[in-house]
Amino acid sequence: MRWLRSVIALGIALALGLAARQFAAPPVATTSARRPFVPTSVVDPERVIDVILERDGVRYRFVRRGESWWQTEPIEFPVDSWSIRQFVIRLLKTESVRSVPADPESLSRAGLSPAVASIELTILNDDGVSRTVGVELGKRSLAGRAYARMSDANATFDVVDATLHEFVLERDPKEFRRRDIFVDLSEVDRVAFNSGGNLTVLERTGRDYRLSAPVRARADRAQAEELLDALRRARSGGFIVDRPAELAVYGLAPAAATITVDGAGNTQTLLIGDAVSIGAQDRFGMMEGSQTIVRLPAAEIAGIVPRVERLLDAVATGVRPRDVGGLEIVSGANRVVLHREVEGWTARLFDVSRIDGADAASKEPRVVDTDAVDRLLSALCEARAGSVEIADFPADREVARITLLGFAGEPIDTVRVARRASDDKLILENGDGVLRIHGAIDLPLEPAALGLMRTR
Repeated sequence: MRWLRSVIALGIALALGLAARQFAAPPVATTSARRPFVPTSVVDPERVIDVILERDGVRYRFVRRGESWWQTEPIEFPVDSWSIRQFVIRLLKTESVRSVPADPESLSRAGLSPAVASIELTILNDDGVSRTVGVELGKRSLAGRAYARMSDANATFDVVDATLHEFVLERDPKEFRRRDIFVDLSEVDRVAFNSGGNLTVLERTGRDYRLSAPVRARADRAQAEELLDALRRARSGGFIVDRPAELAVYGLAPAAATITVDGAGNTQTLLIGDAVSIGAQDRFGMMEGSQTIVRLPAAEIAGIVPRVERLLDAVATGVRPRDVGGLEIVSGANRVVLHREVEGWTARLFDVSRIDGADAASKEPRVVDTDAVDRLLSALCEARAGSVEIADFPADREVARITLLGFAGEPIDTVRVARRASDDKLILENGDGVLRIHGAIDLPLEPAALGLMRTR
């Protein structure tokens, strides 16, 4: 059987010889000298404004817009600036191992006639005039080598290292795209979420946030900023399809919900569609005006959908304690007017028959427990409710009404207090239709709780 093994070994040797002949450089004279395939003086990465890649019969074009890059062919979509920069960096790092004289046969064997792929860079010079640099990529060879040549080179082509080929030919062009759902989101002035006709709108003025729908009320700044940060960080889970034939198949005609973000004169609207499969939490999504359907992970959706109950400010009033110059408290038949002094507080009593043996109708100023007033202000201006509800204030359960006054005696805000019938918890509301429900709160309202003392 030795003769059989010899025949097999000879067959393997012949096959390897043919493979080497197929992938080796053409048997012509070559010039060996390691050098940059593209001189660094030819391409400045910071001045590249346009990149065109042609491969597999498709033309991909990437255009620089300000600090961002966008794919404009075959569809328009934002792309990762890092990925586009890699075209340039890897091109500049590509080394030529040797130059080979070009003829029709050698070019064909090297995969350069026609080329497997081509890259064209447009560079904007200092004088404002643009110029182009073109590169043609051929076949991969053995030992990490490949063939390439400059588009304007006629006499030779090069054997180069294959790192550029790996990046350009083996990577799905969709991987160049950005996965940010809301692209280049900086300052946000308005967020609107619409689901089944139910609208939630958050608006920003300076550093203050307010809800304008479903109620007009103060928003919690920390929660509002957390939402905006989530919008900036939100990323898709991948790309489903370009140029879908029927949006209705994905639940996007009409969309099940939309999130519209306005800021810096730019409006972006995300369309949210059906679940990607039965029982799945992820959904189909698409930016309005886009041609690409993406996958929206459930965790991302949970973070970017505005939730009213979380956004509502759980504090009874937005007035700061230091801005309060006085308080008027109406509780039952009692009316107490507090006035801030240089040190401490004084109070006047109205419609009270007898308190501590004094004539309440005299309206004389009385010394009040400063600590009690400070606790009251803290409860109104700082204490967060255990829960909030959007509902009508239960006027029939009202127990007190507190008006906060400025230093000129002008009304600043009014907080109504009621007791919930079901569990006797205190409800605070300041006219915005939001009930702030407290399980336990130190709210001194009665004259005795405020520590009123004798007339001065």
